[in-house]
Amino acid sequence: MAVKAILIIKFIFIGGLLTLPCFLAGLQHFVLNLPKISGPVGPATDGIVVITGGQQRLADGLSLLQVGAGKALLVSGVGLGVSKSILANELELGASIMTLLDCCVTLEFAANDTRGNALAASQWAAKNKFQSLRLVTSNYHMPRAKHVFTKKMPNIELYFWPVSPADLTLETWWQKPDIIRLLAREYAKYLTEHLRV
Repeated sequence: MAVKAILIIKFIFIGGLLTLPCFLAGLQHFVLNLPKISGPVGPATDGIVVITGGQQRLADGLSLLQVGAGKALLVSGVGLGVSKSILANELELGASIMTLLDCCVTLEFAANDTRGNALAASQWAAKNKFQSLRLVTSNYHMPRAKHVFTKKMPNIELYFWPVSPADLTLETWWQKPDIIRLLAREYAKYLTEHLRV
């Protein structure tokens, strides 16, 4: 029995030693290939979906709405108690954006993960008979969000707007423990999402 237990421990240890380099190599590839905004906005979409998780995402979404990149905007995963006026105060919005916020922005409160965001966006698109959406989220979250949204909405034409957070310095990401943790966690979630049946 003891010999069997030792063999199992050795197997797990060796497996861990083999898995770690693969994970680190994959993580480096993941970081080096994070999406970037490479040009102009592109064709206008019926709707714009912003996944909450930072003011910069919402600011970009509202800017896209303002320039006509979409007819309406869904902010998915908003915290309970948050209102349009609270968002306007936090973002210090001008009068022209306030008008857009009042007429063309929907706040969604139920989603608490990426799958929930995709479900909310799918329901919003169906309700409004939208055929195309532009997804706005952080660049490190975009690979997973793109995978989930594409699977959830195979009949919707999707465009993507990756936001590069100001405090996410990818040139030196391996030197900052907080950024390493953030990117490693997101990469692990990305792998898990691809392994889901």
